[in-house]
Amino acid sequence: MTKSISVKIEEELWKKMKTHEEINWSGVIRNSIKNKLESLEGKFDKGIAKEAFLDSEEILKEKIFKGRSGTEIIREWRDKRR
Repeated sequence: MTKSISVKIEEELWKKMKTHEEINWSGVIRNSIKNKLESLEGKFDKGIAKEAFLDSEEILKEKIFKGRSGTEIIREWRDKRR
């Protein structure tokens, strides 16, 4: 099932669009929305995030950092770079 949306545009843009009546502007808008959503979905991969979380949990269990928080470790690494 499809849904409809309404888009308001400036009159100047409307006039320019009217000079290209051969273009399916609804299709252009539809594709633009689809492409934007696809790019947003690509930025956050739940599988990768879950894997990173599980890796961090494993590191904490192994006590590699001797009970220190991630914040403390990051601060130590940054201080060592100076």
